[in-house]
Amino acid sequence: MKPQFEIRKATNEDSSLLIELLKNTHQEGKIHLNFEREPNYFHATMVSTNLPEVWVMEDNHNSKLAAVFSIGKRQVYINGAKHWVRYGNDLRIHSDYQGGRTLYRLFKKYRELMQSDWMQTVILEDNNVSISTVSSGRLILPTYYQYGKIVTHIIDIKKNITPLSDNSIRRANSEDVLMMQAFFDQHAPNKQFYPHYNFSKIGTRDPYYKDIKIENIFLSFKEDRLQGICGIWDQKQFKQTRFMGYAGAMKLLRHINNLAKKILGGIYLPKPGEKANYVILHSLLCESNDGHVFIGLLAAIQQAYRKSQYDAISLGLDERDPLNYFCGDLKGIRLKSNHYLASYDSDPTKGLDSSLLFYPEIARL
Repeated sequence: MKPQFEIRKATNEDSSLLIELLKNTHQEGKIHLNFEREPNYFHATMVSTNLPEVWVMEDNHNSKLAAVFSIGKRQVYINGAKHWVRYGNDLRIHSDYQGGRTLYRLFKKYRELMQSDWMQTVILEDNNVSISTVSSGRLILPTYYQYGKIVTHIIDIKKNITPLSDNSIRRANSEDVLMMQAFFDQHAPNKQFYPHYNFSKIGTRDPYYKDIKIENIFLSFKEDRLQGICGIWDQKQFKQTRFMGYAGAMKLLRHINNLAKKILGGIYLPKPGEKANYVILHSLLCESNDGHVFIGLLAAIQQAYRKSQYDAISLGLDERDPLNYFCGDLKGIRLKSNHYLASYDSDPTKGLDSSLLFYPEIARL
């Protein structure tokens, strides 16, 4: 007879059950969010990691998925060189199994899988339950070392943005790929954890580049020299964000915000149960991290999409990144998240060049 609980690698046949599990385990905070994966759970996983690795805990007695976690690997830049690093996400436990020994069983598997590896993971700053868990000091958990904060800017796509440079900006095409790759290879290593891109794979069947379109990447030129790259990615066909509710003062502030939007512009905060309707910025790179090049790209994207069906552009930055300053006056909302490196072995932050900013590619979180 099978034991009641079994932790095993997920298969494609688990997709529908995983989708239901995610729907029923939303993220806590001032704004309650749920990150969903219709129509196939694994499409988003293959965008987050080059080498997916998803594990489920199955209740064999009740034919039910009790929990899931993802701990795959992706190539990112660390101290200027490419490395394979684990990314931990989608740790969800069904409400029927929260408490007891579920967490212990899951992290026992984590320890077995990670060995001397370490992983990146991100937790919303307002998710007090998850933050309390990772900082609890329980022996079965890895040690979570905070490595900065992520600021997610959700910017009104209908509100004009003033460019601050006279650079010429245009959409990319297939003939630009070699130039883009050379620019990327030169500048991406200057930011920690920048995921490696191979632009020649855009438009292929490689699942890591699913639904990226070359013509939705914008290029900024000073005369004939490329100075900046920035892409827009519509992921709603495989990954969705649903607003589940609002806590505390946010219940009232949502109504005030939506009234103010009608007069002053800004982001509409959806009703509980509604999905977000935005596009995500990806592959942001500017020569010397130039804010004028950055805001010029953002202004060009806003102009291109202001009459579209989208409500907002979403982008993520290291809290220390000077590019945040250029987003300060833009209509929108900001969310903060804690960025951790977790390890059962030594402290992975000790070997990192802390003078380098990190780049959180939120399209791959």
